[in-house]
Amino acid sequence: MAKQNPKQKTEKVAIESPTIEKEYNKWVVLGGLIALVFAAYGMIWQNGFVWDDDPYIVLNEAVKSFNLGSLLTNFHVGNYHPLTMLSLALEYLIVGDKPWLSHFNNLLIHSINSFLLYVLVRKLEINSSVAILLAFFFAVHPLHVESVAWAAERKDVLYTLFLFLSLIYYINYCKSKNKIMYVFSLVLFLASCLSKGMAVVLPALLIVTDWWMAGKKFSWKNLLDKIPYFVITFVFAYIATTAQKDAGADASSVINAAYTGSERFRIVCYSFLFYWFKTILPINLLPFYPYPVKIGGSIPAVYNFAVLGLMIFLGLMYWLGRKNRKVWWAVAFFMISISTVIQILPVGSAIVADRYYYLSSVGPLFLVAFWLGNLKTDFGRIASFGLILVWTVLTFFQTGHWKNGYTLFKPAEKFYPEDAMILSNIGWYHLGQKEFPTAKSYLTRADNNGFKNGDVCRTIGSMFIDEGDYKNALIYLERAQLFLPKSPRTEWLTALAYLRSNEFSKALPFAEKAAKEDPNKLDYLNTYAQVLMNLKQFDESNKVFSDIISKDPENWDAYLNISYSHKLKGDTQTELKLLADLINKKPSYLPAYRNIGVTFSDLGMHEQAVQYWQRATVYDSTGDYDYNIGINFANRGQVNVAKDWYLKAAKKGKPDAIEILKANGVQY
Repeated sequence: MAKQNPKQKTEKVAIESPTIEKEYNKWVVLGGLIALVFAAYGMIWQNGFVWDDDPYIVLNEAVKSFNLGSLLTNFHVGNYHPLTMLSLALEYLIVGDKPWLSHFNNLLIHSINSFLLYVLVRKLEINSSVAILLAFFFAVHPLHVESVAWAAERKDVLYTLFLFLSLIYYINYCKSKNKIMYVFSLVLFLASCLSKGMAVVLPALLIVTDWWMAGKKFSWKNLLDKIPYFVITFVFAYIATTAQKDAGADASSVINAAYTGSERFRIVCYSFLFYWFKTILPINLLPFYPYPVKIGGSIPAVYNFAVLGLMIFLGLMYWLGRKNRKVWWAVAFFMISISTVIQILPVGSAIVADRYYYLSSVGPLFLVAFWLGNLKTDFGRIASFGLILVWTVLTFFQTGHWKNGYTLFKPAEKFYPEDAMILSNIGWYHLGQKEFPTAKSYLTRADNNGFKNGDVCRTIGSMFIDEGDYKNALIYLERAQLFLPKSPRTEWLTALAYLRSNEFSKALPFAEKAAKEDPNKLDYLNTYAQVLMNLKQFDESNKVFSDIISKDPENWDAYLNISYSHKLKGDTQTELKLLADLINKKPSYLPAYRNIGVTFSDLGMHEQAVQYWQRATVYDSTGDYDYNIGINFANRGQVNVAKDWYLKAAKKGKPDAIEILKANGVQY
């Protein structure tokens, strides 16, 4: 046998040696992800609280008062997520209604989620190039802006944090058979469900991960360790369904009435493909995507093409998955994650939402990263860097849309100019800016387009009351009674409209109901007491006014109303005594001076009236009390004295005084 050349042997070994894969330092990866996320979301610091941030945070008494019982046990805006609410309440406890801390924490959690995704796929023995690309794609994809830049969507980033950790500990358990790891995974899954109900998909994710990533065969034995996860899933699925129905977010009956089964199937197909299309081309992202308008009795043709498109897509994924089952895992991960909100069972009035993509994006982004990460060419590296750069820029500008309600919803109006949800949110923004005519116009358009929302009708009714149009106010308040969300504010506003229309008997049952439903709301109690007073039920009205004072000892209007009730009874002496006491308690409270002056004038005690009004001029910047003194002197024939007081009133800008002086040719 010929002797082998040592040199040839060495060369043969070198050729057969496997390529050593580059391993990234985990801390460097984490630091890079944090830096990239904070850069991509650089516009977030100008953003305020928007949309559901009001009911979740700004107007939520449980958050503002850190009511631990309510935070941990109650439904909030149609959801049960106590850990999410607790995190928001802690932030409010620290910085109040300033949004920067919520934004900072969302960015930090999102950065950690991106890092955990890197750790997760490495534990699944995916090569580091794919893992690092997936983490960076997840960190900057524009469809994640809604979940990250919106404070109220803390639930998305928080439940995903615990879900990724639960998955990681489950994989550790599978490799080590350490039951402590299994317990940790279950506890983290429970925390994920307590952050958002969508976490219930985890058991199914564990199964497909076992099959198509870990290479386990299907067997009942391999399903046994999933049973505790499914128990938790069933419990929280029931809670989530109950919470949605309680808030009126279960849209099944409305959607079933509006669309046939065939149309709903086509809508689901469209919704499925929407996310895959937006994965590659994330442009024209909106806060709200409504159900399609039926033109000529049919939904648009694009929904018909979606059925064919989905069949082609699934066929392609099946074919590719036969060669590499990681493709099946990616598609299954998406399908499972999105299953609760793909509108198979309608929830809400949107067919898709960017926030639904947060966890489910792992599937599509994994396929992109898997393809590019395994390309050992310059094209792969350039395409990967290019995607990260483009998506980062798009995310930067998309974040700016979340500055306020106007910047968020105004672009959506261009696509859906008559959609009630979009119109109402633009209306809420203008209302917050005290641009009442514009707000009323948008809210009325929303109602006319079938919004059927109690808050919208209540607000329109309230604005009609402010305008003195009580007839139209009552029409909208009657509509508010029909829709969710319910509120005793409807009864209060109805009572207020009747009260100001002097229809006291009609006002009484509404005022009484509002006061009983929320006895701590002083506005409700005040209206109830005023109705009773106008019905000459003085003892009852004064009891309610006294209740207001016990709750708010500086509620000077309640003191004033008690004194006024004595005037209505004809007991002016008691009225004058109570008003004098009120002025001593609060010398700057002008209505007390007005009433005491009027009563003294009615009694012919003009000097006493003038004395009190003169004291009021020290606090009055409008000229009202100078003018009243002038009128008093003029009525008594003391024209020159009256002129001096008119001049003082005119200098303060009192229009009536100015007109009198002009009419008499007096310069001021």
